[in-house]
Amino acid sequence: MEEKYYNILWIDDEHEQMSGFKGDAKFNNIKLVSYKSLNMGMSELRKNYSIYDGVLLDAKFFENEDDVKGSEDTDNVHRAKEELLRITKKFEIFVLTGQAEAFEDKTFNKAFKKVYRKGIDEDIEQLFVDVKTAADKLKDTQIRHEYSRVFDVCTERYIGEKAAHDLLTLLNYNGCETSKFNQIRKLVEDIFLTFNKYDLLPSEFVYPNVAINQTSKFLCGQEQDERTDDKYKKYTLNEEAVVPNQIAYYLRSILSVAQAGSHRSSIDAHVTALRTPYLFKSVLFQLLDVLVWFKQYLDSKPKTRNWILNDPDNTLDTSGKWLIGEVINYNIQKGFAFLKPDNSPSGIFIPPHLVTEFSLVNGLKVKGEIEEYTDNRTEELKTRVKNIIKQ
Repeated sequence: MEEKYYNILWIDDEHEQMSGFKGDAKFNNIKLVSYKSLNMGMSELRKNYSIYDGVLLDAKFFENEDDVKGSEDTDNVHRAKEELLRITKKFEIFVLTGQAEAFEDKTFNKAFKKVYRKGIDEDIEQLFVDVKTAADKLKDTQIRHEYSRVFDVCTERYIGEKAAHDLLTLLNYNGCETSKFNQIRKLVEDIFLTFNKYDLLPSEFVYPNVAINQTSKFLCGQEQDERTDDKYKKYTLNEEAVVPNQIAYYLRSILSVAQAGSHRSSIDAHVTALRTPYLFKSVLFQLLDVLVWFKQYLDSKPKTRNWILNDPDNTLDTSGKWLIGEVINYNIQKGFAFLKPDNSPSGIFIPPHLVTEFSLVNGLKVKGEIEEYTDNRTEELKTRVKNIIKQ
C-alpha cells in the first residue's frame, strides 16, 4: 500500500526558525507550505485551495509578509477563520501556538477547537494525527490519495503544480459538459511542453503555440499531413524515441475527442444526445495512464535531441551552405577530421576545435555548415566546416 502524503498551508510569522518542527512534519508525510502573514497565506489558499489538505495557524501572526516583529496580532487568526468560511472547500482549522494565554483562554478555545502547544512533544504528535484524520475526510484528499501516481506528475519537475487543480476538477466531475474536453487538451499540452523542456521535442512544435496535432504525430512516429507547415516536416524522431504503441493509441484517441476542430461538432452532438459522462470519463482515464507513463519515461533519463533534421535541399539555413555527410580521416594526433558529403568523393576539412566540441569520430553522420576562407600562408581560397549539427 502506497504511503499517503498531505499538503498543509501554515501561517506563522516565526516559521523560518522552526526547522525542527518542519522536519518532524516531513517525517510524518506532511508537507508544510509556510507563510508569515494573513494576506499572503490566504491569497495562496484562495487560488489553490483544491491542492491543500488542511490549514494550520499560529495564534498571533503578521498581516503582511514585510511587517516588522512586534506587529503580530491575534486579530489575524480570527480574520483567517472568517476568510476560510468563504472558501468552498471546508477545512478544519488547527492552531499551533506558543502563547500560553491563548491556549488557556476559554473564549479563544471556543472559537478554535483544535489548539496545540509549541515545543510539547505530546501536543505535536497529536497534531499530526488529528491533521491527517481530518484531511482523510476531504473528498479532494481522497482523490489525490487514490490517484497518487497521477498527482506525482503535478510538480515543477514534470507538468507543474497548477495541473493538480485541473486534474482534481476533472476527477471530481460527473457531468457531460463538452467544455471539460478543453481541460483535458490543456493537460496534453502541458505534457508536450515538458517534452520540450527536457529537450525531447524540438521547440518549433511548442513555440509560440503548442502544435498539438503535429506534436502528437511526431512523438508517435507518424508522417505529417501534406498541408502541414514545412517547419514540422523537417524533423523525424528516431525509432527508439517513438512513444510505445499503447501510449500512441491513447494520444490519438484523446485528441480525436478533445482537440478543437470541425470534427468536434459530432462529439458535441453525441454528448448532447446521450447526456452521459462516459465518453468524458473514458478519455480522462486514458490521459491518467499517459501521465503515469510520462513520469516513468522522464525518470528513465531518455536520450535528448533524439531526432534527425531533414533538409535535403539546404533550404532551412541561411547563414551558409549546409551539407550532410559522414566524418572521415580523423587524425588522433592533430585533432582534425574531414566531412565527406553524401554523393561526393572529396572531403572538407573539419578544424580540431569542432572535432573536440562535438566529440566527432569516423563514420558519424553530421551536417556541416561550409565556409570559404583564405589560407594565411598560401593566400589560397579554401573551404572548411564552420559549424556542426549531429544527425
